[in-house]
Amino acid sequence: MSRPLKVLIVEDSPEDAELVLRHLRRADFSPEAVVVDTEDAFLRELERPYDIILSDFELPNFNGMRALELLLKSGRNLPFIIVSGSIGEDVAVAAMRQGADDYLIKDRLARLGTAVEHALEQHRLRRDAEQAARALRESEERFRQVVETINEVFWMTEGWGGRLLYVSPGYERIWGRTRESLHVRPDTWAEPVHPDDRAQLDKAMRERHATGQFNETYRITRPDGVVRWIRDRAFPVKDSSGHVTRIVGVAQDVTEHRQMEEQLLRTQRLEAIGTLAGGVAHDLNNILAPTLMVTELIRQKITDPHGIQLVDMIEQSMKRGASIIRQMLVFSRGVGGQRVSVQPRHLLNEIETLIRETFPRDITFELNVAKDLRTVVADPTQLHQVLINLCVNARDAMAGGGTLTVSAANVMLEPEQVRAHSQARPGRHIAIAVADTGCGIPEEAHDRIFEPFFTTKEVGKGTGLGLSSVLGIVRSHGGFVTVKSAPGCGATFTVYMPVQGEANEPARIEPIEKALPRGRGELVLLVDDERVIRETMQRLLETHGYTVLIANEGEEALAVFEQHRATVKLVLTDLMMPVMGGVELLRKLRVSSPGLAVMVSSGLLENDKRRELAALGVAEILAKPYNARTLLEAVRRALPVEAGSADGLVTSS
Repeated sequence: MSRPLKVLIVEDSPEDAELVLRHLRRADFSPEAVVVDTEDAFLRELERPYDIILSDFELPNFNGMRALELLLKSGRNLPFIIVSGSIGEDVAVAAMRQGADDYLIKDRLARLGTAVEHALEQHRLRRDAEQAARALRESEERFRQVVETINEVFWMTEGWGGRLLYVSPGYERIWGRTRESLHVRPDTWAEPVHPDDRAQLDKAMRERHATGQFNETYRITRPDGVVRWIRDRAFPVKDSSGHVTRIVGVAQDVTEHRQMEEQLLRTQRLEAIGTLAGGVAHDLNNILAPTLMVTELIRQKITDPHGIQLVDMIEQSMKRGASIIRQMLVFSRGVGGQRVSVQPRHLLNEIETLIRETFPRDITFELNVAKDLRTVVADPTQLHQVLINLCVNARDAMAGGGTLTVSAANVMLEPEQVRAHSQARPGRHIAIAVADTGCGIPEEAHDRIFEPFFTTKEVGKGTGLGLSSVLGIVRSHGGFVTVKSAPGCGATFTVYMPVQGEANEPARIEPIEKALPRGRGELVLLVDDERVIRETMQRLLETHGYTVLIANEGEEALAVFEQHRATVKLVLTDLMMPVMGGVELLRKLRVSSPGLAVMVSSGLLENDKRRELAALGVAEILAKPYNARTLLEAVRRALPVEAGSADGLVTSS
C-alpha cells in the first residue's frame, strides 16, 4: 500500500518535477506535492506542513543553498534533499555539511525512494533525540523508553568524567561491547579509538571542562575488526541556579556519511586525472602523428624487404599507442568513437589472442561463439572495454588457476525477461557470457557490485570502477547485465545487447590496397604550431603532388592566405595553437571566403568542440595521429571537385 508523503519541490522545470514524482510513486509513496521556483513562494509554503523538501540546486532566480539557508533560519526541522542536473562534488559535500540530508543527480534517480526513506528515518531519529533530551529533565523513565529503541548511543554522566549514569543499547550495536563492561570501567569506551585519532580526542576531552562543549568525530575498531566512524556530542544539563548537574551525550555512527564524502572526493580526484589525461593525450598524439605519417615516406625509399618489415612494425606500434590513448580517454573523460555496426565475433577473437598471451598459464581459456552471431550497433572501443573488464575480473577471481569461458549467442528475450531492466526492450539480442571457476561473490555483496568504488578486492588491487563502467556502457547501448554467483562456485556475468535489424553480418570482403591518392599541384596552406608535424606533413603532401605554404598559428595563416587568396585551394589547420586557434581561424575564413575548403586536425577533440564545428558545417573529423593514407585521402575529399560542383567546407579534427 502506498505511503502518503507531503513534499515541497523547489524546481523550475515541470518535466523534472514530474520525473521526481514518478520515482517517488515507484518507491511506493503517494506524494502530495507543491512545486515552487521563487524565494517568496518557498517562504509561503514553509508555513504549511510538509514531510520533506526536494530542491533543485540552481534555478534562474533561486537556488538550493538559499532554500536550505531559509529552512534553517525558519526553525522548521524538515528533511532536505538536493536533486540536481549537475553539481560539483565540493558543492555537494558543502551542502551536506550545512544540513542537507542527501543529494542526487537527476539522471540517476533510481535511489530516490531509498534516499527519501533514509532522510525521513534520520529526521525521525533526530526528532526523537530532541524529545529524549527534554524528557530527561522531566522523567528518567520516559527518557529510557525513548532511547532504548533508537540506533544512536545515548549516555549520561555526573559531570565531565563523572560516574556513568546511563548508556543506551546502541552502545552494544555500534561499539560491539556490553553495557555492563562499561559500567564496571567507564573509561573503556575510549580503548577502541583508532590510534590516529587518539591525540585529537584526548585534547578535546581535556578542553571540554573549560569550553563546556564536546563535539568530536573519530574512528573506533570493533572487536570483529570493523572500523566505524563516530560523531560524539555532549551537552551540560544545568539546574535552576546554573550549576552543571549532569552531562548528556549522543554518539552516532556516521560511517556511511563519511564514506559518501570520501567517494565524492575520489570522484573529484578522478576528474583531475581525466583533465591531466586529456593534456597528456594531446601531447602524445602530436608526438605520434609525424611518426605515423613519415613511415610512408620511408617505405617509398626502401626496397629491402627486411627494412620494409621494420617500417611496418613501427607503424603498427604507433597505431597501438594511439589506440591505448583513445581507451584512456574513454575511461577518464567519456570520449568515445562513433557507434557503428560491430560483429562481436571479431572483438572476441582479438580478446582471445590477448588473454592467451598475457593471462597466467594456469588459467584455461575457452571461447564459444555462434556461427550466425548477429551484429550490434555499438562503439567498438567501449564494447572492447566491457569485455576486457569482465575477463580481468574473472582472472582476478581465480588466483589459484581455473577455467575462463566466454560464450556468445543469439537470443530472443520475452517481455518478462526484461521487465526488471527499465532501459531494455524485448526482442532479438546477443548474449555474451563471461564465466569463471573462481572464488565467487559473497552473498552480501551481490546488491553492491555495480556501485562505483565498491570492490571486494584487497586495498590497492581494485578501484571499484570496472563493473560500474561495464554497466554504464551496456545501458547506454540499450542493454543490460546479469550476474549469477555463489561463494566458492565461480561467477557468470552475461551482457545482453540489442540487435539492430534482422540481417546477419554481410560477408567480409578484403579491400584491395589502392595507390595513395596524388594531388595535381593544388596549393595547400598548412597551419600547425608543432614544427615536426608541420615539416612532416609538408614533405608528405609535396611528395604526393601538392604545393604547400606553412604558418605557425592563426594570425600568420590569415596574413599568408591574403597574399595567396587567388591560388589557395585548401587550408589545413590544427585546432589548439597559441595566439589564434583553429576554430577562430575557421570563423574568419568562413566570413572572408565562405566557399574555401578547410580541414582541421587535432590531437584532442572534446564533444563541445565537435558540436561547435558541426554548427560551422563540418562534415568529417580527422584526429591525430593518422597515417599517410588517411591524410591524403581526406585532403582529396576536402578539395573542391572540378567545374560543375560547388565548393564546400569540410573540416577534420
